[in-house]
Amino acid sequence: YLALCLSPGLIKLLPKPGAWMETLKQALAFPLLLTVVFFVASIDTDHRIATLILLIVVWFACWLIGRVPAYAERARLRAAWLTGIATIAVGAFVSFSFFGPITSELKWIPYNEVQLSQLRQEGKTVMIDFTANWCINCQINTRVAIDKKRVAELVAENDVVPMLADWTGRSEEIRQKLEDLQSNSIPLLAIFPPDPAAEPILLRDLLTESQVVEALKQAGPSRGKSKLTSAYD
Repeated sequence: YLALCLSPGLIKLLPKPGAWMETLKQALAFPLLLTVVFFVASIDTDHRIATLILLIVVWFACWLIGRVPAYAERARLRAAWLTGIATIAVGAFVSFSFFGPITSELKWIPYNEVQLSQLRQEGKTVMIDFTANWCINCQINTRVAIDKKRVAELVAENDVVPMLADWTGRSEEIRQKLEDLQSNSIPLLAIFPPDPAAEPILLRDLLTESQVVEALKQAGPSRGKSKLTSAYD
């Protein structure tokens, strides 16, 4: 544009308007999308998913606003902008509240089969959360059902050992454990009672906080840990 302003005669060198302009407009979208990939990759892991969700929400809000032509009545334009802004505000709250970093209520230790066997021989109640960064249902379970204050209080009261089986990297040890538990997918929450011979309590798919609390009470406290009167009874 600057070149044409300085030398208007250069406009003769431009191709005539036509269907190619629409094709060029669409083709230029792909470099822009690759730019999004570049910037999202530079965001730290804890905030990456939340930011990507917010970008999609902003995209959707712009689409809503763009559906109302600029020559429309002022009331329609105002309503479109208010709807778009409200959509972005709600999207920002939801994305960073549910998909951003969380402060853990539980003191997780990494899953290890040797340590699990040792803990079971000692009569410990063990809770294993099989999860992965790429598993959306796992992330939802962590935030709304597992890593919650009520669960953490019951875990501390019953001397339960919380173990985190992070399958993000497709660990062979975790895959083998899932196979032993007759599960081919995650999310999976396995609670092992203090009796080494007892079968684990398995909770699959999306969970609620009450389900986790009930399963922990069913498993019981670790051996040597007296059962205290609980507000959940």
